[in-house]
Amino acid sequence: MITLTLNLSPEGEKELEKDLKELEILTKKPQEYHIKEAIIRYLEDMEDLRDVAIWEKKKNKVYYTSEELTKRLNLE
Repeated sequence: MITLTLNLSPEGEKELEKDLKELEILTKKPQEYHIKEAIIRYLEDMEDLRDVAIWEKKKNKVYYTSEELTKRLNLE
């Protein structure tokens, strides 16, 4: 079990509570379900962004064989 504490402004807290109550009524699922789903989706999105960043970093690298590197550095 994970316990989270959010430091929201009073207005932000009221807005979040209102939105969660509306979701609960519309979906007939508890507020905790929606909070859990939101956190899971956020974490999955962050993983996707991390993977794209890693892929971009690898994509921009140039790899050489030892022969090519020797020629490029004029080490022959």
